[in-house]
Amino acid sequence: MKNRIAELRKARGLTLQALADMVGASNQQISHLEKGRRGLTVDWVDRLAEALDCHPFDLLDAPPQAKTERERALLELFRGMSDEQQDAFFQATAALAQPVSREEGDGKKRA
Repeated sequence: MKNRIAELRKARGLTLQALADMVGASNQQISHLEKGRRGLTVDWVDRLAEALDCHPFDLLDAPPQAKTERERALLELFRGMSDEQQDAFFQATAALAQPVSREEGDGKKRA
């Protein structure tokens, strides 16, 4: 399975050995994971995502989705929140995203 481990590792300025040390593996194991010679288990994905400070899905080879600067900033803020803060943020954002009826939207009451 193709993945983005090498890309993310290099983007963070890490050597194979440095990443291997961070996840308690050998540089050969990391090399095999990067090249798809070794399967990515849930355990590997979790360990690598933590070491590379990314979401586990970021490790998987998926079509890149362009994010605006605002989206990236919002994602960084969200990831820095506690679970409780994330829940409150999600609820507030969901409420803001609800469509506003014409009556509420233009400030005029209709009979």
